[in-house]
Amino acid sequence: MKQKKVLSLVLALFLTIFNFSIVLAKPRSSQPPPSAPTGLTVTSVTSSEINLTWNTVSGASGYKLFRATTYDSNYTQIATLTSNTYKNTGLSASTKYWYFVRAYNSYGTSADSTHVSATTSQVVVPSSSKIVLGFATYYYSGDSSSYNSMVSNSTTINEIATDTFTTDGLGNITGIVPSSQISYANSNGIKPYAMITNKFDGSIAKTLLESSTNRQTLINNILNSLKANSYKGVNVDLEGVYYYDRSYFTTFMSELYNTLHPQGFAVTVSVPAKTYDSTTDSWNGAFDYAKIANYSDQMVLMAYDEHYPGGSPGAIASINWVKNVINYAVTVIPANKVLLGCAAYGYDWSSNGTKAYSINGVYNLASTYGAQILWDSVSQSPYFKYTDASGIQHTVWFENSTSLSYKLDLVNSSNILGIAIWRLGLENTDYWTTIKTKLIN
Repeated sequence: MKQKKVLSLVLALFLTIFNFSIVLAKPRSSQPPPSAPTGLTVTSVTSSEINLTWNTVSGASGYKLFRATTYDSNYTQIATLTSNTYKNTGLSASTKYWYFVRAYNSYGTSADSTHVSATTSQVVVPSSSKIVLGFATYYYSGDSSSYNSMVSNSTTINEIATDTFTTDGLGNITGIVPSSQISYANSNGIKPYAMITNKFDGSIAKTLLESSTNRQTLINNILNSLKANSYKGVNVDLEGVYYYDRSYFTTFMSELYNTLHPQGFAVTVSVPAKTYDSTTDSWNGAFDYAKIANYSDQMVLMAYDEHYPGGSPGAIASINWVKNVINYAVTVIPANKVLLGCAAYGYDWSSNGTKAYSINGVYNLASTYGAQILWDSVSQSPYFKYTDASGIQHTVWFENSTSLSYKLDLVNSSNILGIAIWRLGLENTDYWTTIKTKLIN
């Protein structure tokens, strides 16, 4: 009897352990893997590095980063990490890379994030000689101001952009073609570009850019004009574009570039100067530097009119403002595509309005009224004041060879491509002497 009792206890103990082991062997409840990362973004690009960031994923233990190139469509995992940032170094210059990221934890791995791409910049080779582009006007038949300046400085000027064509909203273009400027340029190793403007009219740009038909009409007209007039390329100078037409402007530049470039024409663009990117800025918000750079051989930073007609008197382009304009631009545009726009004029502000003068015109004005030309060390710009015969006070700020020299130092130190002068015919001999001294060795 006692033996049976022992057997019963052993059997009960065995069943208890067996049942407990079954409980332990039951699989844990199924859990989903983490969600795919969002917000994968390229934050900066150089000739050998690309920085990436993305939003953290709740419940993720870490992330797996994958990369491919244009030349290799197969993605390869290049990193496993716990942070949501990564600097991809040791890359090849002028190469397009594609990326996506996955999150993972003990329950599994997420789906892919969105795929993003970035192209490393070209290696900038220091040069002893910069590009000098001169904007050339031809306001009326027989206007020789810009032509004479080009001839006088033909060994220094590499390119001209003739202020020739104006477009309407439908893509039709009108203007006087300066055949003598184009002919001289082509015969003397100077590349002539046709400049396209829109009268600073945002409504014209809106009608033009928001219509694929109108954009194509303009592109066709530009192409025909380049061929008919022996131009080497185009300079797009659409200004006053509404900020909400930002994507349309980029689309236009891509369509223009993809049409002209395969046929051997250069595509250049003039853009408003800015020190940071605001997508809603009324003056420069429409110009996405980084994207436009993909569809441009050169980009002119219009780094002038910091103080403008209708506004308060001040430097045409103070040195620190210009420095900040360049410093921002080269973070999103390859330096070897950037031309610094340089002014060759001055403004005279008074209660009667604002009047523009050439450099020599400014000096003549100061001489006429016996005004002493002063130097502002903060902006590194010349200025003076005078009272006219009617007793009205005037304030004049202008650019000259001295103020230009400080800007050319920035061109050299930042190793950008060169300068673009607005405009040929306004500058003086000293202005050109400074260019030859600072930029041409």
